[in-house]
Amino acid sequence: MDLAQLIPAAEAIPSPWGWLEALLLFTFILHILFMNLTVGSAVIALCARLTNRPGGTGAELARELGHRLPTTLALQINLGVAPLLFVQVLYGQFLYTSSVLMAGWWLSAIAAVIVGYYCLYVHDAKFVSAPGLSRLALALSLLMLLYTGFLLSNNMTLMLRLSAWGAHAANPGGSFLNLTDPTLWPRYAHMLLAAPAVAGLYLALTGNKKGRKDWVAHGLAWFTRLTMFQFLVGGWLLVSLPHPVMLAFMGGDRLATALLIAGVLAGLAALLMGVKKNPRGAVALTLVTVALMAVTRAQVRSLTLAPHFTPASLPVTADNTPLFAFVLALVAGLLAIAYMLRVYAKSADAGTAGRS
Repeated sequence: MDLAQLIPAAEAIPSPWGWLEALLLFTFILHILFMNLTVGSAVIALCARLTNRPGGTGAELARELGHRLPTTLALQINLGVAPLLFVQVLYGQFLYTSSVLMAGWWLSAIAAVIVGYYCLYVHDAKFVSAPGLSRLALALSLLMLLYTGFLLSNNMTLMLRLSAWGAHAANPGGSFLNLTDPTLWPRYAHMLLAAPAVAGLYLALTGNKKGRKDWVAHGLAWFTRLTMFQFLVGGWLLVSLPHPVMLAFMGGDRLATALLIAGVLAGLAALLMGVKKNPRGAVALTLVTVALMAVTRAQVRSLTLAPHFTPASLPVTADNTPLFAFVLALVAGLLAIAYMLRVYAKSADAGTAGRS
């Protein structure tokens, strides 16, 4: 069967695809940073609560991280809307198809996020008065977030796997999951390991600010150990890619190869900063690494679809009004978020001082 015959007709886009792709990457990087911070902080906080006595330093660390989780999750969700919409604009015929194939699972993500969000408030509100309930709420919230991430990984890999779309004939109820895709599990593991590693850096910076050397050491331990594993998982992900795509990243395509090498070198440099107990340097290099890996991820999508589709082939209506309106709204929104985060940080520090 000619797989290209399975692809629905593409819609026209309002602006040149390069601008839309750039905005997709920029907003995705913002979203993935807050995702790492939220999920990773939940992992570290839950581990601290399960491995330390209620009145120990682990509980104090967990309260510090847990108190901020509802805010970071809200930002993660809101910042995730834009990249999802840009993917729909540029690759809608692929994403809509994969979403229909797994529709039942995909729609359940909404309920999972709502439950996870509510549980974070329960964790914070009942931290002292009902510690058992608080721990359970945090564990349930983390489970819901991991479930949602798993569904996202399923959808983003299924949209690239045209050969699996025929499963709709045997499974028309929208309950298909892309479990046999060799890229699904390493891709999901790659994202999972990144979350507590990035959150570890946040904990180290918080420890620096509060003069807590134990928090700095604990956060850097999370970062360095998981980053080491990331290189193994990254290699697993590379060899799991379709053979032509893998070869492109191993010298067959100059841009793809350069991006991969730059991302690996930036990750190694960040790891070195972590080993040297330099959290600020590790943060700066981690931001570079995340940006490079986001672009590399886009290259994987582009190379995988290249035999059948390229966004450069999309018809353009040449109406840039929506693009300009979005850019203005994005700038205004980011400025507002930066201001709110600054005010929130001051109030959170004051609240922490009051509790102590």
